[in-house]
Amino acid sequence: MIKFLLRIFFISIAVIIFIFYAKDYHPFDKNDYQRIIDNNQITIAVRFGPTSYYQIKDKEIGYTFEIMELYAKYLNVKLNIVTIDDLDEAVEMLNNRDIDILADMGTNQDVKLSYPYHKVDQYLIYNKKYNNQPLSISKLINKKIEIIDSHIIKNNLESFLGDNVNFTISDRKNIDELIHSLKDNNIDFTIVNSDELHLYQKYYPEFEVAFKIKKNVPLTWAIPKNTNNLLEKSISAFFTEMLKVNKLNLIYKKYFSDKLQYTFVGTRSFLNDLVTVFPLYEFYFKTYAKEYNHDWKLLASIGYQESRWNKDAVSYTGVRGLMMLTKDTSKHLGIKDRTNPKESIQGGSKYLRELLGKIPENIPKEERLWFAIASYNIGFGHVEDAITLAKKNGVTVNDWTSIEPFILKLSQSKYYKQTKYGYARGWETVKYVQNIRQYYDILVFLDSQDNVIDKEDSNNKIPGSL
Repeated sequence: MIKFLLRIFFISIAVIIFIFYAKDYHPFDKNDYQRIIDNNQITIAVRFGPTSYYQIKDKEIGYTFEIMELYAKYLNVKLNIVTIDDLDEAVEMLNNRDIDILADMGTNQDVKLSYPYHKVDQYLIYNKKYNNQPLSISKLINKKIEIIDSHIIKNNLESFLGDNVNFTISDRKNIDELIHSLKDNNIDFTIVNSDELHLYQKYYPEFEVAFKIKKNVPLTWAIPKNTNNLLEKSISAFFTEMLKVNKLNLIYKKYFSDKLQYTFVGTRSFLNDLVTVFPLYEFYFKTYAKEYNHDWKLLASIGYQESRWNKDAVSYTGVRGLMMLTKDTSKHLGIKDRTNPKESIQGGSKYLRELLGKIPENIPKEERLWFAIASYNIGFGHVEDAITLAKKNGVTVNDWTSIEPFILKLSQSKYYKQTKYGYARGWETVKYVQNIRQYYDILVFLDSQDNVIDKEDSNNKIPGSL
């Protein structure tokens, strides 16, 4: 009897040990983690979008992109990015191993979900220029509601609206296209998350919240449904480490801080800075504008839009200094210290002259300035893409007005897929140029009055239209 009990005891211990060591072994599941390590590359799919992944000044950036980049470094493998809007296609590619991870694609079907590293609220928004605030869900009946292709958004919206309100899912559009449709009154409502809302309202103050449809929606990465849990464990360990050192919070603040300058600051604020800050750098603006054959007022306007004439300015894109030069551009221009105001203004002036030299000569000289200024913000490659798109559509490009609609189209998949340099936040660049025009007009007016930095009279001589 004792021998029998001892046998049962040792068998039980052996079974426990086996289960402990075999719990990560699934004979019908695939070891994608090891495959990624062996291939020395991870392929992650993401949508182009203003909060996820895009390019500016020839640099890849974005909140989601930066996290993807850090995960690839965590694994010590190369990062390969695939952009896609069709969710069904993305899930199929994931389970076929053409893609390793779907990052923030909004799916929870036929996949495994990884660590929920961030939470957002989801909002139904409208354009107050064309629609009134709906007081109840019933007011949405017969309204045109369009959303991106997302299982999570679809499910949450269905739960919120009930059975009487219909909506359309766009499987070939990104959020920028729907925002453009909302701006132009082609749709009545769409869904954005709280991060997107924070960004878009800086550029489109006419957008308002109709309803909050869901709180605390987790953002997760999707991995193949039949993968073993090694990849999932790796992702969880990565995000746990990021949370421990507060890295996720730092990245979030970098992209969604209220300190970021998106909009025209207002005439009075500009005049105050003109009086209190501009005199510190006036000599350099006028000196280097003359050296590189610019209007100093235009150069100063660019500097103000870039940094509000703050020599210590740092952008989420990594650009620094008063004229916000990238590290690579500074090196190319021979600028040793881009945080030095003198060198920064010299570099910005030299760079603007270089960009002007790239603009097609058939465009009138006075209009080439705005093409060059747009290039200063978005990169010449994207401006070149917009010119090519315009020509494909039979538009003669001879002024900024003719190219502006195509700058806007650079954020729409229907158009950026035809381009060499891909997606760009064109609406940001259009606003950028618009702001600089406004600052420039103020400086031109003041200069014409021989009253550029007169503390007592400048406020009284600004026309109300500025």
